[in-house]
Amino acid sequence: MNMKRFLSALVLLVIFATTNVTTVNAASSANVPYGYTYDDAATYKTVYRFYDFSSSRNTYFLAREFYSKGSYVYTSSGVLVSNQSAGAGSKFQGYDESGNFFIVGVNGSLSKLDTTNKVTVLLESGVIKLNYNEDELAYSITTISGTVYLSNFKPAPEVDNDDYNETIVSKPSNRVEIYTNSAKELVYDAYASNKLKSRIVVSANGSKVLNATAKVRLTDTLKGAKFVGFDSSYNVYLYEGSSLYRFKNGSWFSAQKMQLSGTYKSFKKDDAGFISQVVTSKNTYTIKQLTVSGKWKAKRTYAVHKANYITMYVKGKTTSYTLSTSKGVLKLNGKKVASGVSKYGFIGAKKLIYVKKGKIYTANIKNLKKQKICNGKTLKTNSVGLVTKVITSAGKSQKIS
Repeated sequence: MNMKRFLSALVLLVIFATTNVTTVNAASSANVPYGYTYDDAATYKTVYRFYDFSSSRNTYFLAREFYSKGSYVYTSSGVLVSNQSAGAGSKFQGYDESGNFFIVGVNGSLSKLDTTNKVTVLLESGVIKLNYNEDELAYSITTISGTVYLSNFKPAPEVDNDDYNETIVSKPSNRVEIYTNSAKELVYDAYASNKLKSRIVVSANGSKVLNATAKVRLTDTLKGAKFVGFDSSYNVYLYEGSSLYRFKNGSWFSAQKMQLSGTYKSFKKDDAGFISQVVTSKNTYTIKQLTVSGKWKAKRTYAVHKANYITMYVKGKTTSYTLSTSKGVLKLNGKKVASGVSKYGFIGAKKLIYVKKGKIYTANIKNLKKQKICNGKTLKTNSVGLVTKVITSAGKSQKIS
């Protein structure tokens, strides 16, 4: 090690000998830790956060934080830890799954700051960048000799993507800017034609999301600050519990639940800061591919008539009811209702109706308890296939409800 490198490492050691110690708790397999890197638009810092899960509180919490400006890297309290970083962004700084913090040096070195803030220079040269998993935690490094695992420096699969939190050089007129305010809340400002269009604020503990523009609380159970953002149509996405939701721009009181294969992991964003892809444990989806899980919910109650059966769909539900006949036996979803039936149909979400030997009956869909309403043979349906009238034996029209 040359004298300059030795002095730099020595400075790191001295600084951390006098710095408060932060301990990162191990997370369970069901609640894995995650990393989050973002450019702070207010201070021009690149911020590196590590979130772990607290079993006692049943929530994620911010366990470690560093920030950088150019080649300088600091603790969250402003203590300098390195002045020889290769650059800003998670290509050169980031965490592994145990919460260790890594810095790629301008000379290609690799240093580790463990969870007690002890500094170790792992490699003297040859490192190009860090590579990340779906939880935005570093697991391998790209070197001039190939890609190796971060844990043991054994050969690892090559990584050809290079899309982790690159610093935006110029500001597009349509963009999202992120910064931390004086209350330690994370603010997401979405601009359209350089004018602020929408602002969302994440609470300091990372659980609450407020649409500050519309003055609407979107959630109190967000899993962490990185689990929220805008797409290029200014819709807001957030992840809570085990579900990903979308609030369409302007519709802030009704969230759409997204149907995903696998467990949600993270967002990928374009150069303007808009969400462009959603990453899960099984797949990566573009915004265009995302499907609303409630698409099979009926917008209104209606019945579809076929040759020997009728299916009713109930407003706001994905379930359906089917009446069918075979040799005069009427069945509801396969369960016998009556025999000797000549005509049948649905009145609405709670009742069905049928004609048996010149008499008209209604029945409760839930328990099939029947009631005779009149003598007659004719059922009249409306434009959505529901029975609204019957014709009695006397030839009179009688409304049904």
